[in-house]
Amino acid sequence: MGTVTALHNMRAVYLLLCLALARCASASIFRHQLRPHTDSLIVQPLDYVDQYQQHAKETKMHLRGPVSSSEETKERISYDDLNDYASPLRSGDRNWNSPLFSAMITPGEPIPFGDVISWHGVEIATGAKSLVKDKKDIERIFNNAYNNMQHLSEEDKKKIHETFETTTLTANEDVHLNATQLIKKHGYGVEEHVVKTDDGYFLTLFRILPRQVSLEEKPRPVVFLMHGFLGSADEWLLNGPEKSLAYLLSEAGYDVWLGNVRGTTYSRRHVSKHESHPDFWHFSIDEIALHDLPAMIDYTLKTTEQKKLHYVGYSQGSTVFFAWVATHPEVRDKIVSMHALAPMVYMTNVRSPLIRMISPASRFYERIAQELGHGEFKLSKELIQTVGGDMCEKEIGCKHVCSNVNFVMTGVDTAGIDTELIPVIVSHLPGGASTRQIKQFGQAVSSHEFRKYDYGIDINKKIYGLRHPPKYNMTEVKVPVSLYYSEEDWLVHPKDVERLQKELPDVRGTFKVSEKHFSHMDFQFSKKAPEVVYKWLIESIKKTKTY
Repeated sequence: MGTVTALHNMRAVYLLLCLALARCASASIFRHQLRPHTDSLIVQPLDYVDQYQQHAKETKMHLRGPVSSSEETKERISYDDLNDYASPLRSGDRNWNSPLFSAMITPGEPIPFGDVISWHGVEIATGAKSLVKDKKDIERIFNNAYNNMQHLSEEDKKKIHETFETTTLTANEDVHLNATQLIKKHGYGVEEHVVKTDDGYFLTLFRILPRQVSLEEKPRPVVFLMHGFLGSADEWLLNGPEKSLAYLLSEAGYDVWLGNVRGTTYSRRHVSKHESHPDFWHFSIDEIALHDLPAMIDYTLKTTEQKKLHYVGYSQGSTVFFAWVATHPEVRDKIVSMHALAPMVYMTNVRSPLIRMISPASRFYERIAQELGHGEFKLSKELIQTVGGDMCEKEIGCKHVCSNVNFVMTGVDTAGIDTELIPVIVSHLPGGASTRQIKQFGQAVSSHEFRKYDYGIDINKKIYGLRHPPKYNMTEVKVPVSLYYSEEDWLVHPKDVERLQKELPDVRGTFKVSEKHFSHMDFQFSKKAPEVVYKWLIESIKKTKTY
């Protein structure tokens, strides 16, 4: 009798197991049907994140509600850079190719997660977990950038399309040339130098030699050019010898050096770290200012046997200079003059949707930060579309430009750029950066200050001995400075430049670009830059007493 009872019990357990397995299988099938394939119409950003809920519970990274900028100064625990700890984000279970911030919906299918709010090409799903409630939430982020795009004519847009089609057929050789090849192509000599930082990164410097050298020529004054965020030395060269600042300075009689900070196209080596590993990318603007700039500047002065040089920084190139000199005021003895093109220092009034959304005060911050990870700054196709690519494509209509993060982040105003140059720019940029770099710019938006990297209260206490990162004191930058800015720059607002000007102790000149529509990238690539920017810059350098 006992044997029969046990047999019945085993059969019952077996039946229950079969039912459970069948239930799981059917549930998986149904879930699969609710998760559309990633090959159709884009709708952003749906709450396509159930695979990350366990991670969210473990780290308590709850999605924020609307947060004012003043609330950023309250105590908070940051899980932004727990680099030395095991993290589900770095486990093998994480599918890095699966969409997090955006989801793909097949045309005609019902959307399982809510309705969609559309605003000038930006489409974001509503629902209980949505990060937006109405069009005003989208408009607050994108409106300023959208307004700055409205002057582009249909003829301008048509030229951009035609240029990419022509480039595909004729293969403009500049698309494939590196810095050395670009310099040699135009008849200049070039030297490549490699310098190692005190923390182990190898940085490449380029020196432009004059076309004609006289045996009786005296040593030329040195001008050091530092590229911007997501750029490299290439950006000083792409506009050709008649329009690029590097060549114009060489023709004006200067010894021109081009720097490349860690993580860029020409500076991706380290004594022990490989670029494929996240550890290689664990640096912010602070490390560039602390290690890269002094290594490159000292090497340049030693090689040229000069005591001082002129420094020209574009975008982030200005940021790292001000951070460096503010931290080490004694280095001012090495600088004759500093020229800041579109200086990204104070970011309170930034207009770029991407920088606004990566600000810790933004309700989008946790989603984007989770998607970016902790290594190299790379945006997925879906994320580029979310932070402005869709709006760009609706207004400009060119997927080649609107899928490039440099244009999407800094502004897609291409009216001032020769259309045949745009494919060359897209092929050379982005030049590489770390995720911490852009997060630090986002932190400046919410803090309204120029501060060191914010790791969160606990780690800040260990690194800085303070709850919040210390500010960079601009009154310590006691070198002659000239500032150059424009009215419609997405990344550098005139009000923020005005604040910087008031705090710097030795501003020799502030130049507002007279051109009406002049974007952040126009400082490097506009055909009008030589007349409205470089002429004044070179004259200012000449007026500054060398010693």
